[in-house]
Order: sequence, then structure tokens, then C-alpha cells
Amino acid sequence: MEDFFDELEELALGSRLKRLSDRMYAEAQSVYKNLNIPVQPKWFSLLALLYKKERISVVEAADSLQLSQPALSQFCKQLIAEGLAEFHSDKKDSRKRIIALTPKGWVTISNLHITWKGIERAAQDLCKEADNDFYQSLVKFEHALSRQSLLERSQSHLALITDGQQVEFIPFQDNYAPYFDVINTEWIESMFTLEEIDKQVLRNPKQFIIEPGGHIWFAKHPLYGIVGACALLKSGENEYELTKMGVLSTVRGLKIGEALLIHVLHFATKTLNADSIYLLTNRKCEAAIHLYEKLGFIHSKEIMRKYGSHYERCNVAMNLTGIER
Repeated sequence: MEDFFDELEELALGSRLKRLSDRMYAEAQSVYKNLNIPVQPKWFSLLALLYKKERISVVEAADSLQLSQPALSQFCKQLIAEGLAEFHSDKKDSRKRIIALTPKGWVTISNLHITWKGIERAAQDLCKEADNDFYQSLVKFEHALSRQSLLERSQSHLALITDGQQVEFIPFQDNYAPYFDVINTEWIESMFTLEEIDKQVLRNPKQFIIEPGGHIWFAKHPLYGIVGACALLKSGENEYELTKMGVLSTVRGLKIGEALLIHVLHFATKTLNADSIYLLTNRKCEAAIHLYEKLGFIHSKEIMRKYGSHYERCNVAMNLTGIER
């Protein structure tokens, strides 16, 4: 039978290791079941630790096994329910919870030693059937992951993959309308409440922006697809409101918003010959305001007086100065 993971190769490494882990647990469970041992494989590491340490705090046990405290506590409760372990109070620190084996637990572990030795040797056979020692390779793999996380490695490689590839700016198309809604709804709802005017414009961008003479541009990333949107709403002769400007949270930090904004402003001033470009925002949007200021927008009481009432959340109005032809 073909294995689709073979086709995905290293891309499915995490999924493949999870599948292998689940299979190893199931194999160990079959060994316990065959010998009528009432122990679950998922308890193994904690039982072995308690057998070696005799008494240990929940915090120390979680650190030793590199498990979260909630996960470790859950295993402790399961062992206690089976009568294999019990909690004790620490004489020096009443806040500490100490976990230890019960007499039943000691007997169970003592009887398990021969079984564990058999499983260990079987696992050694499996590891050494490969050209290299799989277990030693796994240890090295974990150390490498500790030195540099998958996130850090991915960011480095993504930078190389996208090197020299440009974000593409695409004018409005009917089939892109849903992106306009999704992208802007995400950032608005993360900070504010969608107002009625938002809903009208986002769900009907062609009717409320394009048909009255406005424009919408989308940013398309070579890896992530459509990730940003920005609109120019025509509000007068050669006057436009810069509005509904946003990028998906998954790509923030790549400066796509800045690139998109520069493109839209260039289009407005060079192609549309706009004499006035303004925007309405809120003080909470500090990063966006900083970007607007960087690109030449200044705070304007006149714009606030004239257009600020359009949105309940609006308490900042800005106007682009020094427009050059």
C-alpha cells in the first residue's frame, strides 16, 4: 500500500513522528495486554521516574520529563486512581505537591522490570535495523531542535525562498471581493467592533467603492497568496479617502502593508492626479499611524471636522501633504 507521507517527505516529519509514536504506544500496549499487566504505556516515563526518585514534586517531575504541569498532573491523577501512586505534603513547603509510588505501585514496577527489559531489547533491534542507529539519530535530532526551533529555521528558509520575488499588486477583480471582506474584518474585529458602514462596504466593495469611481488594490505574496488590501474611496473631485487598509496577521512583519500603501499612494498621485488624500483612524492603531506619518500624512483638524463622524471609532484624521506630480 502506498504511503502518502513518502510523497510529502520531510514536510510531514511531525505528522510521521506522531504516527510512529502512536504506533509504538499501541505496540507496547499489546505487550502489556498479552502479559495481563494493568499499566498504560503513556504512564511509563512517570512510573520509571518515581521508581528511581522515590519521591518528587510535581514541578520537578514535569521539568525532568519536559511535560507541561497540566499534562503531568493528569498522569498523576490517573496513577492515583489506579492505586499506583499518591500525593504527599512537603514538610518544608506546604505549597509543594509530592508524588510517590504506593506499595502497590512498587510491586507493579518490580514485576514490570523483566517486561521492560524485553521491550528495550526489541526497540534496540528496531533502531539498529537501519543503516544508522535510529535512537542516537533521534537524540541528535532533539538537540538540534533545541538549538534552533522549527520556527526559526522556517523563517530563515522562507527568506531565502522569497529572495528576489516581488509582492504583486493586483487591482480589484470580482473574484477577489471575498478577500477584501476577510482581510479587513480580521483587523477591525481584533481591535474594534464592525460598524454598519464597515459591513456595507466590506460585503459590497464594488457597489460602494468601485462604481462611485474608487479603486481597490490587493497584495499577492508569492508564497501566501492574497494577504493585503487597500482602497481609495472617491469623495470629491480629485479627492480620495484612503480606507480599508490591512494585511493578514499571518504575514505581519514582512512590511507588505508598507509596500502596498506606497503602491496605492503612487497610483493615486501619478495616475489619478489626486489633489487630496486623507484617512480616518483611531489612536489605538499606533503602528499604522506611525507608517502614515513616515509617508507624509499629518494630523488634520479640518479633515476630522469634515469627515470624522463617518465612523464611531474615528478619533484621528490625517491628510497627505506635499503631493508631487
